[in-house]
Amino acid sequence: MSFPTWFKETIQGRLVEVSAKIEHQSEPRLAFDEEREAFQELFASMDIAHKPEFEIWEDKLSIKHSVLYERLYLQGLKDGTQLAHSFNAPSVLSE
Repeated sequence: MSFPTWFKETIQGRLVEVSAKIEHQSEPRLAFDEEREAFQELFASMDIAHKPEFEIWEDKLSIKHSVLYERLYLQGLKDGTQLAHSFNAPSVLSE
C-alpha cells in the first residue's frame, strides 16, 4: 500500500514540528543541555580517543536520543489515535 504524496509530506512536516517542540520543552531540555556541555568539554582537549570525557559525552548523547525518541513515539501514538478516532467518528457531511 502506498500513501499519497500529500500524506507523506504532512507526516514529515509533523515529525519536524514535534522534534523541534521536544527539543525546546523544559522537561527534556536538561538532557540536551547536558549533552551539549559534555560535547564541548570533550573537544576542549586534543586527545579525545583516550579521555573519559568522550565516554561521558557518549552517555549523554545516548540519553538525549532516548528522550527524543520516547517523545516522538508518544506524540506519534497520540496523533495516530486522533487520526483513527477522526476516521471512526460520524461525518457531519454524510448526514
